[in-house]
Amino acid sequence: MESIEEIRKMLDRFYQGETSLEEEKILDKYFSSTTVPAALIPDKELFRSFETNGKVIVVPDDLNQKILASLDQAEQKATRTRRISIFSLSGLAAGLLVMIAVYLFYFRTDGPSLLASNQMTDTYENPMDAYEEAKRTLAYVSAKLKNGTDELEHVRQVTKTTDPLKSLSKINKGSKELSLLGQLRRVKDIE
Repeated sequence: MESIEEIRKMLDRFYQGETSLEEEKILDKYFSSTTVPAALIPDKELFRSFETNGKVIVVPDDLNQKILASLDQAEQKATRTRRISIFSLSGLAAGLLVMIAVYLFYFRTDGPSLLASNQMTDTYENPMDAYEEAKRTLAYVSAKLKNGTDELEHVRQVTKTTDPLKSLSKINKGSKELSLLGQLRRVKDIE
């Protein structure tokens, strides 16, 4: 039977990945005993999680490729979703600008068309009158825009509630990577 100091040294080498298969068997045998010091109970639980009860675990040869392909596919899907969002918003803005331009140049009936006149002229003689009219128009547009975006408030609330889910997905990704490491350790033990 090994001393506790020797077990701790072997554990340190085990966590560094420097133990031999025989040393790992010694650690496994030690942690399968019922009496383990309280400081080593987490290590005992770790070694018990490695137990297969004599069953041979068969790992498919293409497991790594499948996992990597799955991760690549998930990353591509996330990138594609973001790209579609940016393209759709820019297309929406371009369409809105085209509609405003068409309205200003072709459908205005309150005077001669801008295309028909060769010269632009001031509509106000006093610059302060023009300034006040511009302010009033911008305030009107701002009020209409605010009314239009008020209906989207529930979308903002949904977005705020999904922010914690992003951190959960990071935890989930980390646990999957740890699971893969555990499977790789089992494959090494089988070899």
